[in-house]
Amino acid sequence: MNITQFHTLTDKLFNKIELFLDNYVDEHDIDLDYETNGNVITISFPNGSKIIVNTQEPLFQIWLATRKQGYHFDYVNDNWVCNRTDKPFEIVFSESVKEQSAQ
Repeated sequence: MNITQFHTLTDKLFNKIELFLDNYVDEHDIDLDYETNGNVITISFPNGSKIIVNTQEPLFQIWLATRKQGYHFDYVNDNWVCNRTDKPFEIVFSESVKEQSAQ
């Protein structure tokens, strides 16, 4: 992978994250906020917790920091996959949003 490919893939993932969050807010009537600033998305929940997603350009990775723990994702077989659990980003991310948005 080169830097151009990495940016294309991460831009696509960030767009998916924003769409997921918009839909999640609408479906669950929850007041969470998110902000994208360069290569970082910060999601703030009503209970004060945060989730942070950011790119790690030198490593060609996506990092996800949740209240519970941190995850590192590599791009493998057309998917961002956790390098410890082999779970896809979408699963880990959606589970984390659901857990942190619970009242």
